[in-house]
Amino acid sequence: MSSASPFKTPMRIMRKTLIFSDLDGTLLDAVRYSFNDALPALSLIQAHGVPLVLCSSKTRAEIEACRQRMHNFHPFITENGGGIFIPQGYFSALVDSVDGYQRITLGTPYAEIRRHFVALRERLGASVRGFADMTVEEVAELTGLSCDDAILSKQRDFDEPFVFDGVPDARFLQAIEDAGLHWTQGRVFHIMGKHDKGLAVKTLKTLYEREYGEIYSIGLGDSLNDLPLLQAVDRPVLIRHEDGSFDSRIAIAGLMKTQSPGPQGWNEAVLKLLSAGDAGEETPASILTHIFSAALAAVDPYQAVLNAAKLENDCLTVAGAAYPLEDFSRIVVVGAGKATARMALAIEALLGERISAGLIIVKEGHAASLDRVGQIAASHPVPNEAGVEGAQRILEMARAADERTLVICLLSGGASALLVAPAAGVTLQDKQEVTTLLLKAGATIGELNAVRKHLSAVKGGRLAQAAYPAQMLTMILSDVIGDRLDVIASGPTAPDESSFDYAWSMIEKYGLTEKTPLRVMNYLQRGIAALAPETVKDGDPCLHGTRNVIIAGVGRALAAAQEKARQLGFAAEIVTAELQGEARNAARFLALTARMTQAGLKAGERRCLLFGGETTVTVRGSGKGGRNQELALAFALEIAGQSGVTLLSAGTDGGDGPTDAAGALVDGNTAGRAHRFGMGPAAYLDDNNSYGFFQQLDNLSGEHSHFMTGPTGTNVMDIQIILLKKEPMPNFTTVNSDEKSEELSKR
Repeated sequence: MSSASPFKTPMRIMRKTLIFSDLDGTLLDAVRYSFNDALPALSLIQAHGVPLVLCSSKTRAEIEACRQRMHNFHPFITENGGGIFIPQGYFSALVDSVDGYQRITLGTPYAEIRRHFVALRERLGASVRGFADMTVEEVAELTGLSCDDAILSKQRDFDEPFVFDGVPDARFLQAIEDAGLHWTQGRVFHIMGKHDKGLAVKTLKTLYEREYGEIYSIGLGDSLNDLPLLQAVDRPVLIRHEDGSFDSRIAIAGLMKTQSPGPQGWNEAVLKLLSAGDAGEETPASILTHIFSAALAAVDPYQAVLNAAKLENDCLTVAGAAYPLEDFSRIVVVGAGKATARMALAIEALLGERISAGLIIVKEGHAASLDRVGQIAASHPVPNEAGVEGAQRILEMARAADERTLVICLLSGGASALLVAPAAGVTLQDKQEVTTLLLKAGATIGELNAVRKHLSAVKGGRLAQAAYPAQMLTMILSDVIGDRLDVIASGPTAPDESSFDYAWSMIEKYGLTEKTPLRVMNYLQRGIAALAPETVKDGDPCLHGTRNVIIAGVGRALAAAQEKARQLGFAAEIVTAELQGEARNAARFLALTARMTQAGLKAGERRCLLFGGETTVTVRGSGKGGRNQELALAFALEIAGQSGVTLLSAGTDGGDGPTDAAGALVDGNTAGRAHRFGMGPAAYLDDNNSYGFFQQLDNLSGEHSHFMTGPTGTNVMDIQIILLKKEPMPNFTTVNSDEKSEELSKR
């Protein structure tokens, strides 16, 4: 491959897996044409460096728009295999290009297809219409596309989509075959030449194999036109339709069928296959990524909700508590957090039209396709006006609830910054400033949230207070050490143990009394003097009808990671699920644990050490980074020159501080490699510029130290995975010193 290709670096660490995917009804949902429900798996594909080739009945223009939204820069297959479009320079063997693509044409030109279509229709008197016979508005109405997208769908190169006015006419379909052409069916019928998706997949797979050797291929589709694609890959996956059915015409050996429909099923299948590690070379990077993938799959918010909540005989049961739905006239769903969109998706799947109203606040880029529950995207970790607007609307919904209302609250990590309702006399800017000050000072999440609760009209049990006397059921994906209900999301539906005095002491502890906004200081002092209401305490009547249930946390993720590591041949140990403190100090602890463990291994033995928790960074420099990248850089310095040690430190939400990285991968060679490129790792660390370090190292070395996943759709703090291997000692079988010297010289 040419050095200009963005594909080069990921391919070096991938397990030579290649994914071909249909779009409509498969990776895109059948109603909104959204891939949001597949974001966790799409993020992991990016982290693996696995190419995703879109293979659809859509036109080039449609797929280009879709690729842009997905940040996908790999080849793609258009119009049921009619054309293959390869970005210029993607493969070293191809040179000629037009409009930025090296194009392989397998289909019959559209003009010829259209001529045959019209002639057959006239000869048979068939009641059939193609896209060329329809206006943009008619295509939009038929497909559910927007008018802008319908325009793109009419820009055909190789096939003509068509529909019958009434029942399909078997004579017309047979006449297509008799004319030496071919027809297939997805959401609509298509007339085309003798090409299909399978031929295009085989052609493109051959090009990959010429460039990289043997390829393990996965294919995903949902309809008859996907059958050739599924027959052409090593692992075919059939996606369930929205109505719960499968296309019965697809029955091939080794076929995997999904439990969920559309992009939810796509997400489920890809996560499972990536975690399974079906094929390919083993490198520390690929092993670490598979272990991390297994951890994420175990805490998928959608599945966690469905595991915890059951609906039988019109009775909702959660963690042993029963809620007969006949007791409630309304069900309202509210919540906030990075993982809350997928939690809400599960609640919609469970309760459907029983949901009367709902609103959740998600981090920007973490939304999902919801029908009954509204969404507002807001800023994290520093709150913004969107979070304020969303919190006010949620409070209004809560206050409108009565004793015949069931309020289902969904909380996950990030909710403290997203669910923002400043107390009277405190502004959003005040909360933004004090949040930033505490974060830079290195305050723990518990300390930060204690201050947030005492500056809020919604945190510290006040959401439950607003909803009283309604029944409130809160389902929580925990992102805090010890799963403390009063700390997760700052405990909007839980009793609070902290006080105004404690919040004030946090300001003093970090030396912020001179920097904290005056309105914040005055409000805290008013609270200490009992002139402002305290947070809700244990025993408050508003909590009698409130139930808080932890549905998943870092412990479950670590257990899944441990099991995956064992499957991959490692003796695996969960060292702690409560890693905390300064990231640099945590790195020293991890390095010491790694050295001591490795020293006790036998030659050739492999061990995996697992850690979970959330560290902090006291910002003293002017650089850019996050706690996982800082920990990884500090760890690299601690183990510099030590062989057989590799670390991945990453946030399970796919984000690390104000960066687009989830974390970083390092080993005993990382620091030395940086020095060879003229970089000083210690200087980057001193400047809190871990992001800049890994970005520059990757640019110079062509490696992939930065761990990029994008939003994963979940959030259970951070995970650190260390792989250890004790290299066998050289076996010098010598008789005398001269023989030993000769053997050494040969080595």
